[in-house]
Amino acid sequence: MIFHQTSKMKNEVAYQLKKGSLVKFIFIFSASILLLTTSCVPVEEKTEIPFDISMDRPEIRHIFDLQNAQVFDSLKILLANEDPSFRYAAARAFASFQDTAALRPLIPLLMDKQGDVRMMAAYAIGQLGVPSGETPLTDAFDGRDSARLYEKANSQILEAMGKIGDKTFLKALSTISTYQNFDTLLLLGQARGIYRYALRNIVDEEGTQTMVRYMADPSIPMSVRIIAANYLHRAKDINLEPHADQIIASWHGESHPFLRMCLATALGKIKSKEAQRDLALSLNTESDYRIKCSILRALQNFDYGEVNQVLLNATKDENPQVAEVAAQYFITNGIERDAIKYRNAVKTATGWEAKTRMAQAANMNLTSIYSGTKITLQNEILSSVNAEKDPYQKAAWLKAWGSEIRNFESLPKYFDPNQSIPVRMQAVISLIDVCTNKNFDKYFAGEGYLIKAQIANYLNTALKSGDAGIASLIAGAILNPETGMKNLFKDKKSDLSKALAGLKLPDNMETYAEVAKALKAYDVESLAIPEDQKNIKPINWRIIDALQPGSTAEIMTSKGNIIIKVFPDRAPASVSNFIQLAQDGYYSGKAFHRVVPNFVVQTGCPRGDGFGGLDFTLRSELTSNYYDDEGYVGLASAGLHTEGPQFFITHSPTPHLDGRYTIIGKVISGMDVVHRLGIGDTISQINIRY
Repeated sequence: MIFHQTSKMKNEVAYQLKKGSLVKFIFIFSASILLLTTSCVPVEEKTEIPFDISMDRPEIRHIFDLQNAQVFDSLKILLANEDPSFRYAAARAFASFQDTAALRPLIPLLMDKQGDVRMMAAYAIGQLGVPSGETPLTDAFDGRDSARLYEKANSQILEAMGKIGDKTFLKALSTISTYQNFDTLLLLGQARGIYRYALRNIVDEEGTQTMVRYMADPSIPMSVRIIAANYLHRAKDINLEPHADQIIASWHGESHPFLRMCLATALGKIKSKEAQRDLALSLNTESDYRIKCSILRALQNFDYGEVNQVLLNATKDENPQVAEVAAQYFITNGIERDAIKYRNAVKTATGWEAKTRMAQAANMNLTSIYSGTKITLQNEILSSVNAEKDPYQKAAWLKAWGSEIRNFESLPKYFDPNQSIPVRMQAVISLIDVCTNKNFDKYFAGEGYLIKAQIANYLNTALKSGDAGIASLIAGAILNPETGMKNLFKDKKSDLSKALAGLKLPDNMETYAEVAKALKAYDVESLAIPEDQKNIKPINWRIIDALQPGSTAEIMTSKGNIIIKVFPDRAPASVSNFIQLAQDGYYSGKAFHRVVPNFVVQTGCPRGDGFGGLDFTLRSELTSNYYDDEGYVGLASAGLHTEGPQFFITHSPTPHLDGRYTIIGKVISGMDVVHRLGIGDTISQINIRY
């Protein structure tokens, strides 16, 4: 089915050798340590050189430095070096560098004698995302690898094809039936490839059938089953009804939480009466809050009349994250008839997140029929806004207040600089939400344009405050056609330009990109951020040298301590920066500003709302590692090479983050603490244990 063409590869090798001359090699590396140890020779080694990618080697460190500095030509030459370790390290660099010009020099490595080099070349080509890499990848698949010399490479080729291949290859990938249960790497490659296609919204019925079969078969390696289950969870537009019996049977027979949370989503996609009943009944017996969250989200696919009472009861669950997920349902699906129920649930809901959400649902759905109840509720909400000291809870109550769109004129006073950042941001968000409220035309019939013009003036006043987060939100509103803000801000674009000019770089890179996109909507081109303004942080090798194989970071939080093992060999720039910030006391007092139940907790923002950064930028370090378990520590990012001080910890496997977010470590103790963390919980300090 898949073949390789050696003549084509030989021609490519010859081309690369012609391009990478020894003269050029010596010129580029004349001042480097690699000059003493390397030379540009054909990939086919004349002598066997040990494969050693240890960071104890100065040459490997130098390649990491080249990756961090993005020195393309130097890395390109190393792809043809006689030492397989250097070829591997250079290919790994391009997986993070992601310059599409690297495709051609990477292709010969797909036929490298060293299997790890082949594997990394395939990974790097997949990371480039260039469709023209499809043919070289399929050519390099070694279907005659009976000695399993290139099993890792074959596995990675299958996964890489999922990132760049067309639907024809998906059909071939979905129908592979020769892999045995012990072919873990090949099964992983196949499953990850099908999953990667799904993330690009390319699915195939036979692929779905294969993933259902892998998920349900206990003899299949668990790592493969988890990927298959996540496919059922995340793939859009897949028809699971033909597989309903198998999925329901697995739901009743499977105990692993990582599979059950995905199976819950799959049951929701089936939408049968039996699936609905099984999900609702399981809420009474499940002990893992993550599975409960998945059940509640799955139940939202069913008719409101059939599930609303189950979800209303769940707002009283002892776990506040479960209660929050249940309460969120009524914000998007609430109805006038049940508004009194929502109002009563404000008192019984567990945790402030669920209480404020039920208050929001009630405020949105109580009409003039319940005028007395609504007045009382609004007085209670406003009283909570004014009395609450915690910035995150105050912002949540303000969100509930602003959900009644006729309250919009009271929101601008919360722009005041004396208000906390979360509150100011929520005031802006609530004003923008008024413009997209489903009842807008009903409430402001005949005056809609004037009301939106008034809101635009309020937003422009907020924009002039110079706050980067507010500028980002307003830019997003301009780009959202549902708000109508693009037309209303047309005569205010000079203020938008001033906001862009006032941003501090590289601290506000994310906002800069968003505002630049908004200006482009008015045909105003903005300058790209110069490299020297990005202030790329170098690798601090002194910090890396101080680490031992078992070195950890102890994160002391208001809910308990979390111990993570750090991965300097995977992401030395990111890890050394994290440790430096921890040692400097930067993280002390930082809040967990974002908590998404059964996904992540996130912290490290200097503003406390996710829109902040520091005066440096980190390069993405995207090695072939996976978010295949709970407790991975990754760096928040607004795109390639935009990482900074913010980091997150995962609640469960999150394979859709693979290859996109730098991994700096993994929790080895304290996952119970991670699961208990809520918005507003804080870090007291982070201690590095050598």
